[in-house]
Amino acid sequence: MAALPDRAQTGQQSTGSFEMVPPGQLPAAETLLTQADSENFTVAARVLPRSIRRRLLAVYGYARLVDYVGDEAIGPREGLLDLLEHDLRRVYAGTPRIPLLQALVPVVRECGIPQELLARLITANRQDQQVHRYRTFAELADYCAYSANPVGELVLHIFGCARPDLIALSDRVCTALQILEHCQDVTEDGRRGRVYLPTEDLEYFSCPEQDLVSASASPELRDLIWFEVDRARQLLDEATPLVSRLSGLARLAVAGYVAGGRATVRAFATAGHDPVSAAVRPNRIRVFGEWARLCLSGTAPGGEAVRVRSAYRRCEEITRREAKNFSYGISLLPGPKRRALSAVYAFARRIDDIGDGERPDEDKLAGLDHARDELRSADTDSADPVLVALADTARRMSVPLEVFDELIEGCEADVRGRRYETFDELLHYCRCVAGSVGRLSLAVFGDDDSPTARARADALGVALQLTNILRDVLEDRRNGRVYLPRQDMERFGVRLDLTEDGMPADDPAALAELIRFEAGRAEQWYAEGLLLLPMLDHRSRACCAAMAGIYHELLRRITDDPRTVLRTRVSLPSRQKIAVAARSLAGMAS
Repeated sequence: MAALPDRAQTGQQSTGSFEMVPPGQLPAAETLLTQADSENFTVAARVLPRSIRRRLLAVYGYARLVDYVGDEAIGPREGLLDLLEHDLRRVYAGTPRIPLLQALVPVVRECGIPQELLARLITANRQDQQVHRYRTFAELADYCAYSANPVGELVLHIFGCARPDLIALSDRVCTALQILEHCQDVTEDGRRGRVYLPTEDLEYFSCPEQDLVSASASPELRDLIWFEVDRARQLLDEATPLVSRLSGLARLAVAGYVAGGRATVRAFATAGHDPVSAAVRPNRIRVFGEWARLCLSGTAPGGEAVRVRSAYRRCEEITRREAKNFSYGISLLPGPKRRALSAVYAFARRIDDIGDGERPDEDKLAGLDHARDELRSADTDSADPVLVALADTARRMSVPLEVFDELIEGCEADVRGRRYETFDELLHYCRCVAGSVGRLSLAVFGDDDSPTARARADALGVALQLTNILRDVLEDRRNGRVYLPRQDMERFGVRLDLTEDGMPADDPAALAELIRFEAGRAEQWYAEGLLLLPMLDHRSRACCAAMAGIYHELLRRITDDPRTVLRTRVSLPSRQKIAVAARSLAGMAS
């Protein structure tokens, strides 16, 4: 496609000259109109009369042409935008030169469309040439007032119902659709040097811009996308009365646009709020279902309940992806408990990730301190999906969120590189980082909160953490961490020094005996912790038995061949984890 010659740029020649635009500089009308099928919503439903479809497609074609010039045209785009603006003025004189603008002539006459409304789309694309970041959502919303909202108002003009109250609701719909499109196109926009997610939101979620163009979505980006998509959902909820205030063909058409937005929100949930790995597009069947519901009732599900369900789904995504062992047990719980335990796990995982991350130690400690503050302010109105779900869990199940303070304390010890002189010191650490999670899980199970049950939940957590320490002894040492008590190491003549190639320098036999000794201690904690199982209901018992069973089998493998952990990270194949979970559900776990 040829570029617009330099002499056609603004200030270098009259924008009234169309002879300076080489053939093919602007795409054919048919090329742009075919893009209607790839939109999140139905642009011009076939059930509408031909005259209405013609008007809607004319407006769509114009909007697509302006976007093409602002986003994709090769060469000096300002000159082409000048040309479009000039031809738009000719529309109102009945003499445009560009085919897609010629199609607008009867529409503006029949529907009384103001020129200023169509010109706003050009203004937005001029802004795109200069502004590539938006600091706040308010700034982005101002941009949407030019880039998206005019389209909704144009639709209302086509149906003869462009009243101020309806326009205000339509603006919310269009801003929501624009936000969703920005989320869908986050990588494509990023590669063009444009970021339409507010800078303040990227900073809140600690999401660097390079995450927008990475090969896979980071947890921070997924949380950010959840927040932006939820913001769009709230706008759609606020605007839903627009449908009920319309009737006839207007209601049918506008309901389709709202339905497309709602279906796109669901598509993001299905995709794990990951717009990077694959294109996020709404399912046409779901679009139709949302459309039918809106047309018939004029309303759609919304409010806090939808937001909370979406937050729980985000926590379940984190659990499935990150909890390689725990997810098998959590999946055995009934829905409410499964979602609640996923929320507990998701926040616990966040704390662990802060402690194990790549940031400087002082930043890690500040991050852990911030996590404490987040717990104090957790609410279903929070911007963070994990905090939304956690607040709801605490409210419904009386989960003592203050117990997370112990987990944070343990992670702070990790960051400071603390080592342990005696087993009692290590035991305190294990109770902080794992016993705490056991007690939180017990609150979710909700069967028995007696001191005996809490002590056994704590013991089971200790057993699992000791298993973790033995499994990861080599990996932790390479990362500068030693958890085995110094007194025990001296007893077996072990120093846990490493050779130049990162392998243990100790006598293998001595090191194996030390690991077997610590494994024996862990067995004692399993013996006490597994006494919790009879105190739980069937499904909670199955969940707990599955999680404990997988780790217990790991410990057995380590005990049978302690030298294995000195060569590699011991793990169970997925089929064996599934078998343990199945036995647990059937009440057969040992």
